[in-house]
Amino acid sequence: MNALEQELYHSFLFFLRERNSDLTSPGVGLIRDNTKNRSMASIASVGFGLSAFVIGVENHYITKEEGLELVKSTMRTFLEAEHFHGFYVHFLDMDTAKPFKKSEFSTIDTAILMNGLLVADSYFDDSEIHQMFDVLFQRLDFRPFVKTFHEKEVLRMAYNPHVGGDYRQVSDDPWIYQWHMYAEQLSMYFLAAATDSMPEETAIALYHGFERNLGTYGPYQYYYSPTNALFVYQYSHAWVDFKHIQTDDGIDWFENSRIASLANRLWCIDHQQEFPTLNQSAWGVTACLTPKGYRNQCIDPNDLNFDDIHVHGVFPPSGPLGSIVFTPNESLEALEELEMQYQIAKGPYGFRDGIQLQEDGSLWVSEHDIGINKGITCLMIDNYLHGTTWKYYMRHPRIQKAMAKLHFQRRD
Repeated sequence: MNALEQELYHSFLFFLRERNSDLTSPGVGLIRDNTKNRSMASIASVGFGLSAFVIGVENHYITKEEGLELVKSTMRTFLEAEHFHGFYVHFLDMDTAKPFKKSEFSTIDTAILMNGLLVADSYFDDSEIHQMFDVLFQRLDFRPFVKTFHEKEVLRMAYNPHVGGDYRQVSDDPWIYQWHMYAEQLSMYFLAAATDSMPEETAIALYHGFERNLGTYGPYQYYYSPTNALFVYQYSHAWVDFKHIQTDDGIDWFENSRIASLANRLWCIDHQQEFPTLNQSAWGVTACLTPKGYRNQCIDPNDLNFDDIHVHGVFPPSGPLGSIVFTPNESLEALEELEMQYQIAKGPYGFRDGIQLQEDGSLWVSEHDIGINKGITCLMIDNYLHGTTWKYYMRHPRIQKAMAKLHFQRRD
């Protein structure tokens, strides 16, 4: 294996090894959010993992029979898991599949889970998987999550019935914020349109309901997210092949992510005196582990409080590797930097989540791995090499239905 194939394989191993594989457990198939908290699963990790298992079969890491059983046992767990209009709790107990503490019913994390289910259902020609998928997808009802914001229809972010629960804080309102901005939620509009319960008019309105704000960094102009961390330009693209989609508003979301990735790299070049870990070969600042814990690293332009710290100067391998489909040359250069300078940062699942040169000259490397960062690395490297996730996601009848409902066209 070359370096890129090794990183793909070891990222895949996260989902195989950090999975509850006890067939007698109510939580079989759940995958850890991170390697530090052994008792907390993330449904987003599961979504990435379901796609990773298809990648594993295609790359001969596991057999097709093994992949089938991994997917089936996971789906059986979610048939029994608590849900709210088909949306699942963000964090679950690894052993019981019960909500972890007072976690919320999350739209974006459920979307990632559903994206993984779509890939698995598309790939495996298996009647039991098809039947379970139909039950799980038919449950999904976006209509209660639709709200009017600034006279436009948008989706709510989450629902939490627990006072003082995650994201609810002291609010009396169980509904949590809304997707009125451009961020990582693009695939949700496909999922909403793919459901039988969503009227076409509402599906189209939701796609047009979020703000499209243009921002500039250096020579790069693009539609930016208010926090402007790199992952927001990557996650939906791991499944939706925007390179070959003509949207009804004419926006090229693939090109937008390419420009955002290049702008991120330029920002790292421009700030290498302030953050000596970052340079033209060590770029891609995004949400990752830092010496101060998990932080969302956000570059300019952004809509955040000017006085807050937005970047911690940590080099996250998932940043450039998660953008490899947009910036292959620059991302491969970053991988070469990792191989040449940071072999010490390799762990059982490939390069660790974050790397930083300290003021005293020592090197800080995160001790743990994050499932969603290993996930975007795995799926995007494989999309770059083989296009596996794109191929099976886009050919699913539900996504074909969503394309027609949204009036999007396939382009060559």
